[in-house]
Amino acid sequence: MQEEPRRVLVTLGKKSYPLLTRLDEERFKRVLQIAKESVVGLDPSMEQDERLLLACFKLAYSIESAEIRMKEMLGGSESP
Repeated sequence: MQEEPRRVLVTLGKKSYPLLTRLDEERFKRVLQIAKESVVGLDPSMEQDERLLLACFKLAYSIESAEIRMKEMLGGSESP
């Protein structure tokens, strides 16, 4: 991460949001790409807040699935 935050304008779904970030340019681009991919395929007629909530759940599901796979690879059988 960088020392000083920088302002970026992020367009996600139907709106743009000004953000402050300390992520370096390359990492920010990767994170933004993941966020954008999470809204692709969602019904464009839905309200923006609904689309963002569904994208949030999609990302949370992906994280939880990755946790389960990592635990299985490490030999743990406990569920989160």
